[in-house]
Amino acid sequence: MSHVIKADLHYHGPIGLQPYWLKVQGYVGKNLLTEIFDACAKRDINLCAITSDEDKIPFNSIHDRFNWLKNKYAIGIRKPYSFDVLGKNVALMYNEYQNKSLYIVNGQTVRTREKEISEFDGLTKKGIADYLVIGTNQIPNHRPLEETVKRVYESGNCIGIAEHAFCTAHGGMDRDNLERLLPYMHAIEGHNSQLIFNRLTKLPIVGKKFAKYRRELNEEAQKYALQKDKPWIATSDGHRIEDVGISSITFAEELLDTHSEEKFVTSFNKIIVTKNFSQQCAYQNIFGWFDWTLKLQSGFKIVEQEKNKL
Repeated sequence: MSHVIKADLHYHGPIGLQPYWLKVQGYVGKNLLTEIFDACAKRDINLCAITSDEDKIPFNSIHDRFNWLKNKYAIGIRKPYSFDVLGKNVALMYNEYQNKSLYIVNGQTVRTREKEISEFDGLTKKGIADYLVIGTNQIPNHRPLEETVKRVYESGNCIGIAEHAFCTAHGGMDRDNLERLLPYMHAIEGHNSQLIFNRLTKLPIVGKKFAKYRRELNEEAQKYALQKDKPWIATSDGHRIEDVGISSITFAEELLDTHSEEKFVTSFNKIIVTKNFSQQCAYQNIFGWFDWTLKLQSGFKIVEQEKNKL
């Protein structure tokens, strides 16, 4: 009988790994690796990309989520859990009691610049576009979008995905840039679980505030991907540990070569570009969405208070 792998390729874990973020979210004193493993196990996720998302991601720093988790929480990890590495950007966890495993892959939301975005009032301005990369978190930020997309494509050891491409008010690259750079992208993020609002956005006050998170943007991305015969993936974009795998992709386990990190990424890339997977789409519930976004604001207030003390 063929086994399958369920993968969430856009997952942050906690909002941040700094002590104040862990305190705000209730993760203080917990082993974040085992917490992530258990959350994955509940949804049968056995591959997740830990996505770093900062302006600067020094190697082994707290902003380097993959290595920070590995260095801080894997050492001395206790049974029934075990932790091993397949390479610099792929790790493997296992729970011998549950007989479950989890591949953890390094990932990054790269912040690029020089992007034309359409505002709701019809104006345009230059801004930052997000580009999702699987296989590293060391792609330089704030470089031109075209340079970044082509750099990832030509590296041969990463997967590049247009992150919530049509959500231009929240870092999407927009249709014109997508059209221009599509040949150099491996896939489109066609379903982001955090774009939760639908008819509610038609209300005047609520609509203005939350329109950038509307579900129609997912539908637009999927339709575009189908028209262009481009793969699209479903992701959680989770900012709470428990939100991993809200949405995911599924593929046959034998398609993934785990003998080395290079073979892992190469075979995974092939799975994506040949569309040899299926999507499982769902949405963050509204209570969970408000939970993490309100805690995000609380954390920002703490940061401002600390700055004012200096």
